[in-house]
Amino acid sequence: MFKNTQFKNLSSMRVLYVEDDPETREELQFMLAHYVAELYTAKNGREGLALFQQHRPDIVVTDIQMPEVNGLSMAADIKSIEPNQPIVILSAYNDVEYLFRALELDIQHYITKPISVDRLLNKLCFITEQLNLAREIAESQKLLEQYKLLVDEKAIVAKINIKGRIVYVNKHFCDLSGYSEAELLGQHYLFSFDSDGQQAALDDLKNNVLEKKKWQGMLKKKTKAGSVYVVDVTVVAIVNSVNEIDEFVALMVDMTEIYEKFERLSINLKQDLNHQKHYLQEYERALEIGTSLCVIDTDGNIVSANKNFSTTLNYSPEELVGQSLCNLIQDCNDFKDRVLKKVKNQGFSSRIIKIIGKDGQHHTLSTVIVGIHNEQGDIHSLISLSQDISDSISLNEQIIESQKELIYVLGEVVDNRSQEAGLHIKRVAVISEFLALKYGLSEEHSAMIKIASPLHDIGKVGIPDEILNKPGKLSDAEFRIMKGHANMGFQLLNRLDKPLIKMAATIAHEHHERYNGQGYPAGLVGDHIAIEARIVSIVDVFDALSSRRIYKEPWTDQDILDYLNANKAIEFDPELVDLFMENIDEIIQIRNRLRD
Repeated sequence: MFKNTQFKNLSSMRVLYVEDDPETREELQFMLAHYVAELYTAKNGREGLALFQQHRPDIVVTDIQMPEVNGLSMAADIKSIEPNQPIVILSAYNDVEYLFRALELDIQHYITKPISVDRLLNKLCFITEQLNLAREIAESQKLLEQYKLLVDEKAIVAKINIKGRIVYVNKHFCDLSGYSEAELLGQHYLFSFDSDGQQAALDDLKNNVLEKKKWQGMLKKKTKAGSVYVVDVTVVAIVNSVNEIDEFVALMVDMTEIYEKFERLSINLKQDLNHQKHYLQEYERALEIGTSLCVIDTDGNIVSANKNFSTTLNYSPEELVGQSLCNLIQDCNDFKDRVLKKVKNQGFSSRIIKIIGKDGQHHTLSTVIVGIHNEQGDIHSLISLSQDISDSISLNEQIIESQKELIYVLGEVVDNRSQEAGLHIKRVAVISEFLALKYGLSEEHSAMIKIASPLHDIGKVGIPDEILNKPGKLSDAEFRIMKGHANMGFQLLNRLDKPLIKMAATIAHEHHERYNGQGYPAGLVGDHIAIEARIVSIVDVFDALSSRRIYKEPWTDQDILDYLNANKAIEFDPELVDLFMENIDEIIQIRNRLRD
């Protein structure tokens, strides 16, 4: 079916159609769907009212006699919500009672059955034209009101007759000039202008406003006291029906303060520009020497790269231009989407990435990607600032190996102390590593989280047994004591100046912080919570809810997922929750494989 061009204006309309007869409804629904932007259908007034409240359509078309709630009752409810809502009544009952009831509801459109499709479409077109006209009038009225407000409240206004005499001034003109209205009326328009150095502008004003009917420029005037003020002037000729000038209207904006500031600044402008140019060159030189930098577009393609970045990867800058940065990054299927999402949300994204050089060698880069916005506020491109930390990572791996044994021993202390632990810390460790990799952290960083996470509850060694293993709900006083395990764990671990132990201290301290700042012990908010703690937090809660405890039975998987989603951006990092849901099947497999 092709749309008739005479009905093309319906293509922007959203229509609600309510009809209880299935055959009639299906036939008219099929027809209307080809002409309108959105079509919502219901089989009775109750469903129709619900759809109206949900979608607020432009036009309602309804039958009268229907089960549950009839068309006129539904129309009355709709009119109570939106008194001006256009409603078309369709009925096979062509009697006075229904017609008067429709008129009482201020329903002006009434079509009898059997329905003529052309008549209905013409009716919808007529209503559409009325709606569009009403919207245009409302928009024009709003715009006119804004213009009027601007003129009345902000502008300096004067009217000048064809002889060049002032016939009207507003209060702002009087206040700025220092003259009264009586002193200004009848004066020539050149009255009080400071002619020094602006005679050419005044001649241009006269010639252009007579020829082109409009002039705009900056002019100086003198107040009654003799001081100079500067106005941005727009002069428009008001013409009659035969295009003859009747009068002129001048709108002026006081620019004196801005002009004076500009004059003061312009004295040293050249010197300031030279200084700025010098420091800009110094900043560019510092970036070139000290930073690996590349610019990428929003598709992830490299636009430019400095020498440091290209040398790190054993490329020339020219060889990198046009390549996809995503293709150079190891294990980075979702790098582009996640980086862009993070940059749009907070303006930058910090990442540890593994990148492959031209010679096949892997490099680990600590990278900050910053969004560059255009004048409209949209992201135009991204700048990647990075530092090669490959050597540091290698050394760190050696240090980590020497700390693993200590971590495992301390983990066993927690395991043996708590009657509920079982393989909980093992599952938290493995799932935390899995989630860290999905988040985009390096393999080394993710492995450190796996090793450090078993100590997230190390502070519980200082919690009394009667509280730690209490079978029922803790009292407020007991819960305050229990919350102390976050600080205890931090104080216990932070004394050791070892990178892996330091990470474990951070996790122990912050894994009960909440994304909205309502957690403990410090009330940290959002990204101020360490990423390691944010990861362990969601995994810890997931596994704890999955497991039987002396005070509760395990939750169902669906209940757990509902809880995580409900607390997205409240308790948990929303990006991590989304990643968790995207990979839930694999996470559940890991959990089930490591069941007690």
